Amino acid sequence: MGGLATAINLLDLGVEVSLVEADEMFGGRASSWLDEDGDMIDNALHVFFPYYVNLLEFFKKMGIYENLLWKNTEFYYAQENGNQAVLKFKKIPAPFHAAYAFAHLLKDYKGIAKWKVIAAGFPMALGLMFSEEKINKLDRMSMATFIYRYAPLEGLQAVMEPGINGLTFTPSWGISAKVMMNWGMKVMGSADNARVGFANGGLGEIWVDNCLDYIKRKGGEVALNKAVTAINVEDGKVKNIVVNDSETLEADLYVSAISPYSLRRVLPDESFDYQYFRDLWHFQYAPSLSLQVWFDRKLTDVDVTFFSNDCIFNTYADLSNVQPHIFKDGSMFEMVLSPADHVQGLPDKVIFDIAIEQIKDRFPIAREAQVKKWKVVRERQGVYRAAPGMEDHRPFQRSPYDNFYLTGDYTKTHVSSGGMEAAIWNANKVAELVAADKMGTSISLNKEFTVNEPLLKILKPMTFAGLALGVLAALRWIMKLAKK
Repeated sequence: MGGLATAINLLDLGVEVSLVEADEMFGGRASSWLDEDGDMIDNALHVFFPYYVNLLEFFKKMGIYENLLWKNTEFYYAQENGNQAVLKFKKIPAPFHAAYAFAHLLKDYKGIAKWKVIAAGFPMALGLMFSEEKINKLDRMSMATFIYRYAPLEGLQAVMEPGINGLTFTPSWGISAKVMMNWGMKVMGSADNARVGFANGGLGEIWVDNCLDYIKRKGGEVALNKAVTAINVEDGKVKNIVVNDSETLEADLYVSAISPYSLRRVLPDESFDYQYFRDLWHFQYAPSLSLQVWFDRKLTDVDVTFFSNDCIFNTYADLSNVQPHIFKDGSMFEMVLSPADHVQGLPDKVIFDIAIEQIKDRFPIAREAQVKKWKVVRERQGVYRAAPGMEDHRPFQRSPYDNFYLTGDYTKTHVSSGGMEAAIWNANKVAELVAADKMGTSISLNKEFTVNEPLLKILKPMTFAGLALGVLAALRWIMKLAKK
């Protein structure tokens, strides 16, 4: 996504663009394709949020926005023996929408004391009082550590762990607290922000094909199966790149949209004299897999996201309800398997066997259903692991080499740890820098997400005022006691 969006932005600036891709298809993690039976295969379950302001703006520009399906602000928790609870956000002013959602969830949630779930929500609510500086400092600790300061970890693991795993492919003890608090503050900012959108079709069709058509219409060149195998540097600039160990390509300007793992393997040794490039070695892979299972009957009529604990999967949806015109004649579950560190080495059949037993427990009707087809998707998976302290190592888009820039969701941005919004934000940032550095002009492509909730604006001063009054009342009581 970062490479395609950057290419489009540069073409719009009047730059001649040649895009080379190592894979057999474009799109990277934001892709889909048809299998041998003509069924759509997603590389992952992609969801969209309204606070992805730059992604949505880009979609509108490309005529893609109409292909998003916005759903009710609900998240279903599928528990053992078919029990279900719903985190249902009501369209009322923040933060009461979140309080209502937690109360609605507690009504039916099983297996944990309700006070522990309530306690786990307290640190998230506390974040509404934090300054941006304090949120940034939370990058030094994990989300589990932050929650444990205020509440039992059981509450975090019950309610938030599946979402954390699905968003970051990382357990709560390994993910930066800043990353999750940034996400939490946006969702708690208003009921609208908590809505989830799905693509009305495969991303390969509605996103990738659309971008490629745009690039070609603008005169850009695209080529598949061309892996960059070396980057040659001379006199503080990139001289050329080598493709497939044989073909040399030269340009005035180079933008890398490949992963940090691939980039650090093709840079020359001299690049690592710079701390900028040494930082690439801090990036670790957060593995994930996807599992798609076709059933011969409906298992549920829910058309939003499911969460489950203690399963090989954590975040999933029945796409026969989300996209009924594509997935017909029974349910099609698409599931995120993450963190997949302990799963990725297992044979596909073992992964499926584990998952199907857990599905039957969460959806008892599945015990009577027949599986028509299943597929473990390993292609184009994973993100970088946003562990505590990783924010310091994300590279700025302008490199030490005068004609070399980096794009991709792992590069420096404040909007998220990674993902689609980060990819578009960084693609926009590269275009802004190229315009300033090489064309002597200033452009502004990125938009800032803001929460405009009246109650939230007065919540912090009200809280401090309440605390101050409480302290004064306590002092008055102590003084009366001392007089007695």
